[in-house]
Amino acid sequence: MQTRNVFNIFTLPITKSGQSQIVPPPPWIYAIEMIGVKAFFDLNRITDLIPPPLEPTDGEGFVYIAKIFTISDNRWEMLYEDPEETKYMEAAIALKVKYKDSIYTYFPFMWVDKDLPLIRGWLLGYPKKLAIIAMSEYHKLLDNYNGPAEGIKMGGYAVRNGREIIRMRITLKEKYSSPPIPFGPIVQFRRFPSVQEGTNVYELGQVISSDFRAGDIWRGDGELLLNNSINDELELFKINKIEAGYYFNWSFKQLGTKILAKL
Repeated sequence: MQTRNVFNIFTLPITKSGQSQIVPPPPWIYAIEMIGVKAFFDLNRITDLIPPPLEPTDGEGFVYIAKIFTISDNRWEMLYEDPEETKYMEAAIALKVKYKDSIYTYFPFMWVDKDLPLIRGWLLGYPKKLAIIAMSEYHKLLDNYNGPAEGIKMGGYAVRNGREIIRMRITLKEKYSSPPIPFGPIVQFRRFPSVQEGTNVYELGQVISSDFRAGDIWRGDGELLLNNSINDELELFKINKIEAGYYFNWSFKQLGTKILAKL
């Protein structure tokens, strides 16, 4: 019997052509419209959310809701062949952490509303779950809501399993010079248990990105509510201070992960 070659694909499902795989290979391009709130959390509470060898810093964090367009660098035709596949909503909580005396960004929680970004996120170490996510949107023909301006209010929320876990509102005041995140390079934990046999993966990786661009950044007042659920320990985020709310657009390219430590 003739030996057949292994089907060389990046993710499941496995077919010879690879056209059915849920996530095509990197690099991945992202274009993001985001609202968010910068806050400081109680250090005694969030320590339980920061696994070693990462260490907490001053409790600074950023909670956002975003509308994201994304494609693999060699699949631009997806923008017109399957536009639904190229966009999704995301909500996340970022913390400023320390690793070997350097400052990094770590996401202990993240939610999306599509399967592609969920699986891709797990490959990179982002702990994504499914949720219903929404945020305010501008329209160029909506006279009083056609773009960011002083005094404009924006809002958003995330609902998981019927429970609202995030709600935020921002009031824009002024253009600002720099985006509120990242605090430093992004580090995440890649965890794929062996399930009795096979390779047990538990490693800390740095997400490698390039080609950062940002549009106008708006800053103003921010309001934020975080609610725990039976499967989301958001009660550990006790807000000590809200610094500001933000609205901005940015884009970048993700190339993959550099392994920093095997655990």
